Amino acid sequence: MGKKRTRSSQTSKGQRKSLVNGVKEVRQSVSSLEKAMNKVSAWKQGKNPWVTVPGIERNKPWVKRRANEVYGDPRFVANIYKVKGVSDEG
Repeated sequence: MGKKRTRSSQTSKGQRKSLVNGVKEVRQSVSSLEKAMNKVSAWKQGKNPWVTVPGIERNKPWVKRRANEVYGDPRFVANIYKVKGVSDEG
């Protein structure tokens, strides 16, 4: 009788590539400004992307937070930025 296995599933040896050729270059070509604009537009659409913000603690200079925690709910925040009392009639 053989020896029993100690793990419940097989562990990957990591011998194969997990990325298609060219994906790394495409992801690196996107600038940080484009990434920020994409996250803000996603937030405006009602999605809740992860945003990296400066941290308070000294050992964590950057922390990841959800956009709704940082910017607030986009349904209610959008009303704040609308200018009231200004008309196009001169």
